Amino acid sequence: MKRWPLVGIAPVVVIALGIARQPLVAQNDAPRLPQALDENGRPIPRAIPVEKSDKSHATPKPAKQAETTPPVELEDPGSIRIAPSTTPKAPDEIQIDIADGFYAKKMYDQAAPEYERYLGLYPTGTARPQALFRLGESYRHNGATNAARNAYETLLTQFQNNDFVGLAAYRLADIYYQDKQYRDAATLYRKASVRLKDPALVNSAKFFTGRALEGTGDKIEARLAYEDLLTSTANNPFRDASRFSLAMLLKDVGRLADALRQMQVLSKQAENPDLKIEATVQAGLWEEEMATQQQLAAAEGDFKSALGLPGPSRWKDIAQLGLQRLAYNGGKYQSVIDAYEKNAVQLPAEMKADLLMLVANSCHQLGKTSDALKYYDQIVREFPNSDSAKDAQFQRLRELYTTDDPNLVAEIDKYVAANLDGAKRDEALLMKAEVFFKKQDYQNALPIYSALELSRQLTGNRKGDVLFRLGWCQMEMRDLNQAIKVFTSFIDEYPGNKMIQYALIQRGQAYQSQKNLASALKDFDTLIRSYPKAKEREVALHQKALILGQQDDTTGMADAFRLLLKDYPNTAMKAQADYWIGWAACNGKDYKEAVPYLEEARKLDPEQFWEKSSIRLLSAEFNLEDRAGTAREVDLYSKQGKIPVPGEILRWLGTEFSKAGDYENAQKYLEVLTPRDEATPEDFLFLGRAEHALGKYEEAANALKTYLKSVKLPRPRAEGLLTLANSQIALKALDEAQGSDDEALTLQPEGEVNGRARIAAGDIQMARGNFEEAAKLFESVAVILDNDEVTPVALEKAVDAWKMSGDETRSKKTLNTLKSRYPEYLQHKRPAATP
Repeated sequence: MKRWPLVGIAPVVVIALGIARQPLVAQNDAPRLPQALDENGRPIPRAIPVEKSDKSHATPKPAKQAETTPPVELEDPGSIRIAPSTTPKAPDEIQIDIADGFYAKKMYDQAAPEYERYLGLYPTGTARPQALFRLGESYRHNGATNAARNAYETLLTQFQNNDFVGLAAYRLADIYYQDKQYRDAATLYRKASVRLKDPALVNSAKFFTGRALEGTGDKIEARLAYEDLLTSTANNPFRDASRFSLAMLLKDVGRLADALRQMQVLSKQAENPDLKIEATVQAGLWEEEMATQQQLAAAEGDFKSALGLPGPSRWKDIAQLGLQRLAYNGGKYQSVIDAYEKNAVQLPAEMKADLLMLVANSCHQLGKTSDALKYYDQIVREFPNSDSAKDAQFQRLRELYTTDDPNLVAEIDKYVAANLDGAKRDEALLMKAEVFFKKQDYQNALPIYSALELSRQLTGNRKGDVLFRLGWCQMEMRDLNQAIKVFTSFIDEYPGNKMIQYALIQRGQAYQSQKNLASALKDFDTLIRSYPKAKEREVALHQKALILGQQDDTTGMADAFRLLLKDYPNTAMKAQADYWIGWAACNGKDYKEAVPYLEEARKLDPEQFWEKSSIRLLSAEFNLEDRAGTAREVDLYSKQGKIPVPGEILRWLGTEFSKAGDYENAQKYLEVLTPRDEATPEDFLFLGRAEHALGKYEEAANALKTYLKSVKLPRPRAEGLLTLANSQIALKALDEAQGSDDEALTLQPEGEVNGRARIAAGDIQMARGNFEEAAKLFESVAVILDNDEVTPVALEKAVDAWKMSGDETRSKKTLNTLKSRYPEYLQHKRPAATP
C-alpha cells in the first residue's frame, strides 16, 4: 500500500482536499435501515443509525446463542480540518491530517496505515486517542475485527478520561457481545454508559448492558438495568423493549403479578403495533395462569382486545386459542365444540392440534365418548409428531377407562410398548392397575403397583395413591407384614393425602389381625382424634371398643361404644354397641343403666343378641327386684329361650307374688320351678298355699304332701300340715284334715301356729256340724293367744259358731269380747258381725 511521505506534503494535501475540519458523520445524517427484529420476531429499538451492510441486532437468549450489536457511526468528538493555513504545521499534525483525510472520505483501507504510521512515529502525540479510535473504526469497516479490538483495547488501556474512551468501550463491548463474551461485554457497556455524553448513546449502552447480563445469567442485575432505563424518558426508544424484558425476567423468578403489571403497561403504551399485540396477548396468558375469577375475565378481555388491533400477527392466533381455552376451563364445553365445528375459529396448522385437543376434551367432559375418540384419533392421524398427538393417545386411554371398555388393557399394553419413557407411560400403567383393582383382581394389580412404587415420574399425591393401593392389595392378599410396611411409608411420607384415614384404618386392622392390639389401638385413636369428619372414624371407634373389651377394659369399651352411638346414631354397629354397653353395666352391677341398652340390642338384632340380651335382662330385672319387669322377661324368655329360666328367679317371683296376694302368678312361676330337681321343699309349700288361695284344693294338697315328705322340723312341718288341713277341709276330707291338724297341734303346742291349728280344728267341727264344740275350740284361741292377726279371726268364727249352735247369749258375749279386745278388726276386716 502506498504511504504518504512524512514531510513536505501537508500544504498539498490541505489545498487539494479543500475540506473544512468537521465531525466525521453527523448522527442525523447517517443512513437508516428498517428496524431490526430479535430471534422471536420482536422489533429491537434503535437509538443509533446502522450501516446498510450491517446485520440486524437480535435479542439474546442467555447462554444459548450470541447476538450482534449493529455497527454504528458514533459521533466523533474530534474534527478533521484540511484547508489552507498560514500557520506552518508540525510533522505530527500533518500526519494526522493525512489519515483523517482518508477517514473522512471513508477510504478506510488507506486511513488505517496512516493512523498506524502516526501512532508509530509519534508515541506522545496529542491526537493519539483520536488516532487509536479511528484506527479501530477503520479496521472494523474493513472487517479486521481482531485488529479493531486491539486498537480499542489499547485506547482503553492507555487513556482513562479522554472523550474517545466511551466510544471505544461501546465498540469493544459490541465485539465481545458478538463473541458471546457477555460478562466482558456487560462491563464495557457499563463503562460506555458512564463515559458517553449523548443521551441516546447512553441509553443504548444501558440497554445492551441488560442484554449482556442476561447472557451471563445474572438476571437480577439485568433486571436492575432495565428498571433504570424505564426512568429515562429523553432520547430513549428502549423503554418498551426494556419493559418487555423486565416483565419476562420478573416472571422467570415467580413474580407473576409484578410481571403482569409491566406487561399491562406495555400493552397500552407500546408504539410498535406488533409489540403492542404481543404484550396484550402475553398479559392475557399470564392472567389466565393466575386463574382467579377476576384475572380470567381480564384475560378474556385482553385476548379480545388483541384480536381487535389492526394488522396480522401470529399472536392473534394465540389469542384465539386462548379464548377457546378459557371457554373450556370455564366449563363452556359445547361452546368450544361449536366454535370448531362451525369454523368460527381459524388457526394455522401448527395450532390446530391444540384446538382439536380442547374440542376432544370438551366432548369427554360432556360424555360424548364417540366424538371424543374421533377427535383424539384425528389428532394422532393428522399431527403424528406433535405433542398433542402424544397427549391424545393418552387421553384416548382415559376415555376408554371411563367407559370400562373391555379392550382397555390391550390398548394400554400397546401404548406402553410404544412409549418406553415418560410420565404418561407410568400413568398408563397406573390406569391398567386401576382396571384390575376395580375388578378386585388384586393378584394382577399388585405387581403393577409394586413396580410403580419405584417410579420417578409419578410424584406427590399420585405416588401416594400408588402406595395406598399397593398396601390395599397386600391386605387383600393377606400379606399383612408388607401391607403394614407400605401403609407406614404412605402415612409417614404423604400425611396430607386424602386417603390417609383409610390407611390408618387398614393398618390398624392389620395390626389387629396380628394380635398387636397396642399398635392397632394407637392407629384407631389417631383416626378418631385427628379426623373427626372421616367416615372411617366410625369403624375406628367400633374396633377400639372391641379391642378394649378384649383387654378386659370394660369401662373403656363402654365409653367407646357410647361415643360411637353419640356421634353415629344410625351406625350399623348400633345393636352391638347397645349390647356391650348393657353387658358392661351388668358387670358393674348398674342394672338400671343396663336394661334400656340390652332391650335395644335385642330389638335391633334379634338373631345375634336376643338370647344374650334376654339372659342379662332377666338378671338385671331380678337384681333390681322389679317383680313386674322380671315376670315380663321370664314370660318372654320362656317362649324363645334356649336354656331354662334360673330357678332362683322363678322362686323369687313365686314368693314375691305370694306375698303380694297375687296367687295366680305365684302358682304360674312355682309350677315351672317345682318339677325341676333344683326345687326346694319351700317351693312346694308356697305353691300349695297359692293353689289353696285360688281354690285349687286338690292341687294344693298334693303340693303340700310333697312338701311334708322332706320336712321334719316342727315349725316348718306344722306350717305345712296346717295348710294341708285347710285344703282337706275344703275337700271334705275331714278325717284326713283332723289327722293333719292334730299333728300340727302336737308339733306346736303353743304360739301362733298352735292358734291357727285350733282354728282349723274348729273348722273341722263346723264341717261336721258340731257347732258348740267348734265354738269352744275357737274361743280357746283367745284364752291361750293374744295375736292381732289370729285371735280376732278365732273370736269372729266363735261368734258365728255360737249363733249356729243356737246360743245367742254366748254369741253376743263373744262378739262383745271381740269388739272390746280388737275394736279395729271388724271395722277394717269385715262388716259388723250380727248375733
